[in-house]
Amino acid sequence: MKIDVKKLVLKISGKLIDPSRPDLFKKYVDVLRRIYEEGIKIAVITGGGVIARDYIKLCREISGNEGLCDMIGIEVSRLNALLLSFLLGDIAYRKVPESFKDLFDAWASDKIIILGGIQPGQSTSAVAAAVAEVLSADLLIYATVVEGVYNKDPREPGAVLLKEVNTNDLRKILSSQSFYAGGYELIDHVAINIIERSRINTYIINGFDPENILRILRGEKIGTKIIF
Repeated sequence: MKIDVKKLVLKISGKLIDPSRPDLFKKYVDVLRRIYEEGIKIAVITGGGVIARDYIKLCREISGNEGLCDMIGIEVSRLNALLLSFLLGDIAYRKVPESFKDLFDAWASDKIIILGGIQPGQSTSAVAAAVAEVLSADLLIYATVVEGVYNKDPREPGAVLLKEVNTNDLRKILSSQSFYAGGYELIDHVAINIIERSRINTYIINGFDPENILRILRGEKIGTKIIF
């Protein structure tokens, strides 16, 4: 059964789209264009990925200031956003929003909106949740490097993919996650809190295949759905 979606927020991990993965960039462009042609309004949030972490590591070694490290990561995430917007051409809003005021101005257009980080201390996962909240999005999708949420580290033997997970259990599963700049992985507690309070329809999927986004829109049961 197809999901009724008029407003979609998509968070793409920086580990998926960076200059080392040009083919994946192109696949996301194709999928986003197809969704846009269906008349769905789209906001995309890009992570900083490996390049951001390299810069953050250097910044931390030199300054030890986590706020400055976050600012470095934000700038890299915005570069990924800018590149994706260029590849989308005239269906993308060309300026990368740097604040929620910028976001509202951009959302008034009929273009795909693409942004990276917003402020120090807030991961792009949290930004995605906040964007979905303020735009009253019908659907929030996290495109990650794993199939979804597992009951434990997916690299460990016996890890089981969860088709659904409630917010309390998700917090417990992610309790050991790092909250230093560049340390945010799947999703963080700030994002979970926002998703929970506004009961945002949210899925976590494997983003190595951008077609998974279309599968979610068609109502197929893939990845992990966050429930309340």
